Amino acid sequence: MRRILIFSFLITLCICLKGQSPVNVGLKFGMHYSSLINSIDEIFDESQVSSYHAGVFFRLNIDKFLLQPEVYFNTKGGVINSFNTLYIDDPEYFELFSYQTIDIPILIGFNVINKPIFNLRFYAGPVLSYVTTEPIINEFSDLNVEELKDNFVGIQAGMGFDLWFVSIDARFENTFNIFIEGSNYAASNRIFLLSAGIKLF
Repeated sequence: MRRILIFSFLITLCICLKGQSPVNVGLKFGMHYSSLINSIDEIFDESQVSSYHAGVFFRLNIDKFLLQPEVYFNTKGGVINSFNTLYIDDPEYFELFSYQTIDIPILIGFNVINKPIFNLRFYAGPVLSYVTTEPIINEFSDLNVEELKDNFVGIQAGMGFDLWFVSIDARFENTFNIFIEGSNYAASNRIFLLSAGIKLF
């Protein structure tokens, strides 16, 4: 019994020391909801589609402030009209437009609470997205997938908290135009992300 108590105490102590470290590195995984926002209603629809993301995060805590760069794989997109505007209200003529990216957000934030076993923070910053796969779309669609940019910039803002070595985050992302300049389309992705992470140290 004494050994169990000593072992439990040592585990708790290690977890607390992890929480006190100014540097945290961990893995994250979550789901998100993505929609295409634009002014061309006959082509895009603001319905949301869901997908998953996974990657790593690095956090540097400097007193009340933090710097948190991340890298994760993501799938973005939305809903489009696959054929023409005559059937704009018929769900049969809408389909998923999706593409995969590597996202690199650089977040700067403020620790409202920064205790050994609990942390509450708010943050915001830019995110750079690199498109890694050709978009999936119906061949009869009016959308030209070749006009999708290879990379684009957005902005994220949100909040999160840590409970011992578990990290939870919720944030919004809005990209700037995801199509090349001079194309027939102007659209951005609006995304809500919810993720859970494990701090390795």
